[in-house]
Amino acid sequence: MRPSNQQQPIWAWVVLIGGGLFLFTSLPGLPFIIFMTFWKANELSFFSLIFIVISLAIISVIIWGMKRAYNALRDYNRAKKAYELESLQDPKLLNSHSYETKKLIWPWVVIGLGALLVVGAGPGIIMLPIAPLFLAGMSTDSGTTPDYVPILILVIGYGLMAGYVILLIKAIKALRAKK
Repeated sequence: MRPSNQQQPIWAWVVLIGGGLFLFTSLPGLPFIIFMTFWKANELSFFSLIFIVISLAIISVIIWGMKRAYNALRDYNRAKKAYELESLQDPKLLNSHSYETKKLIWPWVVIGLGALLVVGAGPGIIMLPIAPLFLAGMSTDSGTTPDYVPILILVIGYGLMAGYVILLIKAIKALRAKK
């Protein structure tokens, strides 16, 4: 299969790197989450068992996604090597792909900032979608807060998240188009 027919698996790299960083930060604390409820038998409840199952499910989904991403990268590299061997045998194919391409930096900066956020927040990244709602709710506790502050917090918070997602999608598309 020619690399022009198969796109470079950028999402596989994002899943592999992001999942690895998430596992790196969350796996050391996972045994404490699981066994902490069993140390104090009077605190063992249905909700603690649900939290254990949810944390194990999140970890297993991340590991499954990383395995699929690794397989996609491996298949792409095999196809690329087969194409390179074929192009070495056919000099006409070798000359058509010998031009130098310009490398893009801004997509990697966008992806790197997201990876730093994931590493810095660790398992707390799960709270990110509700963070503007939480902050807006906490801002109304003071009696002297103007009425526009919670709406402003919501607009800015979700606007930043939507802007980053749009930038991330454009960065991945730019990397795929550049190949």
